[in-house]
Amino acid sequence: MKMDFLTVKDIAAESISSIKLIELLVKQVKKKKDNKIDPEFCDLLYLLEGIISTEQDVDTNCIHRVLDEVCLPLLFKIHPSYDSNVENVALLTSVSSLCGACLLKAEETRVTDLIDQCLRILTSYSQGADWISEDGESMDIYCCVSVLQHMSKHRVNQFLTSIQNKLLKAYFCVVHSIKCMQDNLLINLALNFLKNMMNICISENFDKLSAVWELICKEFDEGNEKPYIVLCGMAGHFFPVVNDTVVFDLKCKDDFWRIIQQGVSRKSPSSRKQTMYLLKRVTDICHSCNISVQSETLFHWKPKDNLMEVWEDYILILETLEEKQVHIIKPVLPRLSKLIKATQIDQNGQGSLHSSWLTAIFRRLLMHENIFIVRYTVDVLLKLDLRFCPMLKQGQEKYVCEEFLLSLQEPKLFVRQERSPAGSSLTCCEALAGFFQNCWQVLDNPSAQTSFFRRILTTIVDNTWSPVPLLMIFEALSKTPATPILDSAGLQDFKNGVTGETRTWDSFTRGAMLCFCGKILLNLINIEKVQPLEFFFTLTMFTRSESLCRGTCFWKEVSDWLKTITNLGLKNWTADDIKSCIRNQTVKLLTIKEDSVTDEGDILMMSRLILLSVDADILPLRTSSEQETYSLTHTLQSLTKIINDFPTHPYMSSVKVEKALELMVGLMAEVGDSLEDEVSQFIKSFMNTAAVSGILFIQQQLTEGWKQMSDLPSVNLCCDALSLVVSKSFDANVGEATKQLSGRCFHFLHTLKQDSVEQQIKRLGASMILGTIAQHVTDQKLLRHLLTQVQSSASFIPATFIKPHSDTCISQKEWGRMASDFMTSQWQIVLFLLKNSNPCNSFVTIEKCLEYLAVSSGEATIIIFSCIKLLLPMKVDEGKLDTVVEVLRITWAYLKERQGKGTSYWQYLEAYTEMAFQRALTTQSKDSPVTHQLLQISDDLMETGEEKSGVVNVLLNRLIRDCPVPMENFLPVLVQCCMFGPVYKKQDKQLIDVFSYISSLGSKLTSNELQPWFPKNLMVKVRLVEFLCHLDPQNSLHNSFGHLLLSAIFTKYQDLVTISSGNTYSNSLPHRQKNRLMQCVLLLEPFISQTESEVIFSQLIDFLSVEMQPSVRHYQEWACMRLISRFPNLVSNLWSAFAVIQKKSTPGLSSLMLITSHIGLLQTTASQEKFYDTALSKILPLCLAHHFQTRIHALAVLSLLWGQCKKLNLQGVINRHGIIEVCFIQLVEDNNTSKNVKKLREDYFLAHLDIHRDYSVETLFHTMPCLSLLFDDEWISPHYFDMYPKTSYIPLKNPDFTFKKYEEKTQCLKVQNDSESEETSGDIQKKIMPWQLMNPDDVFGGDMENPKRRHSSEGLILVTSLIDKVPNLGGLCRTSEIFGVSEFVLNKLKYVEDKVFQTLSVSAHKWVPIREVFSVHLPEYFQQKKSQGYTLVGVEQTANSVSLNDFKFPAKTLLLLGNEKEGIPADLISQLDVCVEIPQQGVIRSLNVHVSGAILVWEYRRQHMVKDKISVSGS
Repeated sequence: MKMDFLTVKDIAAESISSIKLIELLVKQVKKKKDNKIDPEFCDLLYLLEGIISTEQDVDTNCIHRVLDEVCLPLLFKIHPSYDSNVENVALLTSVSSLCGACLLKAEETRVTDLIDQCLRILTSYSQGADWISEDGESMDIYCCVSVLQHMSKHRVNQFLTSIQNKLLKAYFCVVHSIKCMQDNLLINLALNFLKNMMNICISENFDKLSAVWELICKEFDEGNEKPYIVLCGMAGHFFPVVNDTVVFDLKCKDDFWRIIQQGVSRKSPSSRKQTMYLLKRVTDICHSCNISVQSETLFHWKPKDNLMEVWEDYILILETLEEKQVHIIKPVLPRLSKLIKATQIDQNGQGSLHSSWLTAIFRRLLMHENIFIVRYTVDVLLKLDLRFCPMLKQGQEKYVCEEFLLSLQEPKLFVRQERSPAGSSLTCCEALAGFFQNCWQVLDNPSAQTSFFRRILTTIVDNTWSPVPLLMIFEALSKTPATPILDSAGLQDFKNGVTGETRTWDSFTRGAMLCFCGKILLNLINIEKVQPLEFFFTLTMFTRSESLCRGTCFWKEVSDWLKTITNLGLKNWTADDIKSCIRNQTVKLLTIKEDSVTDEGDILMMSRLILLSVDADILPLRTSSEQETYSLTHTLQSLTKIINDFPTHPYMSSVKVEKALELMVGLMAEVGDSLEDEVSQFIKSFMNTAAVSGILFIQQQLTEGWKQMSDLPSVNLCCDALSLVVSKSFDANVGEATKQLSGRCFHFLHTLKQDSVEQQIKRLGASMILGTIAQHVTDQKLLRHLLTQVQSSASFIPATFIKPHSDTCISQKEWGRMASDFMTSQWQIVLFLLKNSNPCNSFVTIEKCLEYLAVSSGEATIIIFSCIKLLLPMKVDEGKLDTVVEVLRITWAYLKERQGKGTSYWQYLEAYTEMAFQRALTTQSKDSPVTHQLLQISDDLMETGEEKSGVVNVLLNRLIRDCPVPMENFLPVLVQCCMFGPVYKKQDKQLIDVFSYISSLGSKLTSNELQPWFPKNLMVKVRLVEFLCHLDPQNSLHNSFGHLLLSAIFTKYQDLVTISSGNTYSNSLPHRQKNRLMQCVLLLEPFISQTESEVIFSQLIDFLSVEMQPSVRHYQEWACMRLISRFPNLVSNLWSAFAVIQKKSTPGLSSLMLITSHIGLLQTTASQEKFYDTALSKILPLCLAHHFQTRIHALAVLSLLWGQCKKLNLQGVINRHGIIEVCFIQLVEDNNTSKNVKKLREDYFLAHLDIHRDYSVETLFHTMPCLSLLFDDEWISPHYFDMYPKTSYIPLKNPDFTFKKYEEKTQCLKVQNDSESEETSGDIQKKIMPWQLMNPDDVFGGDMENPKRRHSSEGLILVTSLIDKVPNLGGLCRTSEIFGVSEFVLNKLKYVEDKVFQTLSVSAHKWVPIREVFSVHLPEYFQQKKSQGYTLVGVEQTANSVSLNDFKFPAKTLLLLGNEKEGIPADLISQLDVCVEIPQQGVIRSLNVHVSGAILVWEYRRQHMVKDKISVSGS
């Protein structure tokens, strides 16, 4: 039974007095409290509270009994701290409220004792003690605070002074305890208590609010969310609506505004919502009360400044950002410009808005989940004019250098603008560079500039970045004006940070990054605080193969910079200082101690120090005058002297000689082979003077020096030095010394055993020396001598390399590296033998190669592949094709196993394809098993290439190089290459755009010189097109190949049509593949002969009848036009095609008409009249076709043909077809048709194409895809064709610019359409939420006085007990919640559990108070509400009903809605005070009950909102 007033009436009828009634209820409570607590139990407590509060004859004994037998036992029993279910929370609310009512009438000692107990619990809680007790000995913290809350909600004069003092003490204790509270419900209870206490001991309100503010500041400093909860809870006292009641004014405190600014961009939506509530409330109060506010710096308000519009825009943007849909947010974004303008400083030195507010809103924008919003914000921020927007001047440097910079870590910010050509600058890049320069200009103080950019570099170095953002940031920084920022420590951090960050990047990106770093280094180094050696040591971060290489632009930039710096005459940086530094470092290097180790970086630093000084004209090659005391000659002489002295100085340290060799090798490596200038020749000449001594030193080391693992670096050094000697021409002494060295090596390999580490080290050294000589030897005498030695060494080459059993100190990893080096050098010797002798006479077999291949890795694998390549033709000549097939199969399996395992895979693949696709194998017959195996491998490679870019490039390049035309065996592979190319994922496409942009910088970046980048997948098509364009249509062999390839393409196209039957999506993979094939068909059109033309023309017409994509059809149409132009007899085939295609395909018919429009002018004079007669008679009937597209094309083509007839003065044709003029008159009258025809006649393909003039590679592969709206990864720019033949049957570029201009026009139109409107006016989509209607406590899920959201207790009651359709009830529940109905009355509460109800209420049933009143009990319920002062209003059409337009709703209104069919029964109408009807204009008699209810609820709310606004304005 529901415990409503009817139940109370029944109980009261049996009762004699209030005390008797209380005793009865206490008994019922005691019976129920040990059972499961239900809503009826809470109703009993509610009744008890009502009787105690209203009856005057209740004595203290009775009160104490309720306290002792009901309140306290229940308060000790429930523990919401660990069991916060809804029943417990509801019970806590009921019992606390009852306890508060009892304490008002209890004795003073009972009240103070309970408060003291609460104080002890609060004190213990705030100190972090274990205060939770489940044994019923103490109250839960929830119960404690709830009791205090309900006690304090009563009027001040109801408490004695002693109790008020106790409560005041509790106030401060609760404030202190909030810092420990984590649950929002508990915090809400505490805040309700604090708010109640503001009406008690009013004289202490300033101290009370001060304590709360102190708590807020502490919590904010700790980064918690509580400041926003507490500020919202106490907003009525910190920010009262009437300004003259302000006790503690936070509006003047910067700390408060700082909290608001941080709250704007909190991750928690609830904190942002609370911040918005506070911001709206404060600004509205400032505006409505006309007050002036001035905080320390962050906020000011003057009534005359009209700041409300600025703050409305600010709040509007923040509110809209809570949405996710871009179409809602986008219209609001231009209002940012108003906020930016508001930050400009006026003549009084103050802007309407402090720039920190701009920072706050930028922070919020940048955390939005939609990338469009983030991109827009970044663009706005980067384009800020910081001269007028004083962000840096007002202390926002930290935000710019840290938070904003870190927001650029998102790679999606850096994308190419849509339809901009490949290689275009990425979004943000130019703006970022401009932003840094803007910052530099605004910070005109050198110390401020230094501090700012040092912060930026620190942020970059201290964080992890993905390649694209960091690359673009460094490019922008490289354009910053010179600023002395990097001192010694900064230089080291910069080097370590960049090196560590880029270690795992791909080579091209890392090279570009290092180039930008170099520019930054030269711009930002502080030479007054950096020593030259520190600078040159930093240069070791730049690799020779990727960034800093002699002869490149970056090397020249560094040498020019060095020359400029030395001319300034600064301390430590003069030319003499640099030369002195070189001399001292050389001496230091050569006087190194035996046990010292020179780092590779030291040698690289020395090499670059010397060579850059030479190129900067600091260090001369020779001493040419008395003033020059030191030159390169001195350095080189000191090195060669040590090497040359070694043979005559038996006690000279080998370490010293190695250091001299190491520096000499380092210099030679830095000089390189590509630049044969004076410096290079000069150093090499000195190297030659020490060649013989160097070889003798190597022999000495081999014989006596190399004994242990630590000697391996010496072995590698000697091999590097030897390679420099034997790879150049040399005299007889060098040759003789080399012969002796090689002889000693062969002797060691033949005689030394493998039972000790020392012997194995010597064997390794001997093998590596021989491998080096074999790999680099160029002298023919030495070559023949070495060949003889190798041929006589069949018994021990290739040799094994076994780890000695006695050794335990060498790890398996170290030994594996040694074994790999040994195998590599052994197979270098074998390869030398095979290259320089007949493989048939070699002692090396394919079987041995395969045996070693199974255990090889690295360079050894590549060499073994090369050996197999030389041996395979021998097997072919012997007719052992099965052996060849088996070798190909085994080696392919080896390669597949290593796919994706490091960068060596690409070297393996190159070596493998060179071996497998050599001419001896590719020229086998079509039925040969070798051919079948190669085709299978090709298919596997093509499949691999779909996932791994670059694989197909290797295959195609090898086929083009080694497979002679006509390549019949590999036509399927070429066709696959014609259609090759994946659909890129977004991240892959972005990388391609980035690489294209870097590549477009050309020689500005050294990385483009050292390792030029091309889009690998695109280059497959480029290389294939270049190959085809090298062919000559007049060459019979080439012509035969072209015909074979065309046939294969047509077959493949037919397969694609069959597979992708029906319309394919634009830019889908099938669409692209067909487009690529047709590009190649048109490219090969000159290879079609007269005999083949009819068949191919017929095939193209068939394709036109099924193809739906315009881009593909245009290539087919163009091919048909060119064929008809070359072979006029095909015109009759065209007319025959009209009859066939008209029954099949509307697009095909349109294509035939387009073909007709282009070929008329190409006809001979004798055949023109006949052509146009036939053409006009074919097309004129189509102007009346059923299909709209056919009619439009027919009219457009007809008008073109008619114009051509007039131009050719074909008077006979004009006379015979005069009816066409009538068609054109009707066309002008039909406005819609006329527009479409005009638009079609302006189409690029119909109006601007010249089938001969525009026939170029550029048009086919760039212009046409662009105009056909294919994605730009299908556009192939002419600059990619770097190997295009000088003479070809088709030009590379289009000599006419008509098409190019049309392409640019199309792009301009696209950009114009995509541009964003900067208008800030106009309507926008926005959910209205004034702060007066916002509930800052929403985050708690309601307050504790009602588990549901608080609604006005004396407002509108909506009674729906007569309605029985659940959808209507669900909708009305939602309406009730939105417009703040005080109570929603249902016939049955079970409706709430219905899924349909919950779906339509959209969770509103959780927030609006709902009561159950059966329809049969409505008369009694109405009586009760009348007694409470409610006006009963029914929604019904009666004889006396009042129009809604004329009715004024009282504040306390009960609104009754009638049944869907029957309306309100007559017996209930008689109880109502008034009936209201909605004015109607239509025929239908009534509205849906949900709609009617919503209209009246809104009207009630509207009227009372107006009243509230008037009352506020008046006060």
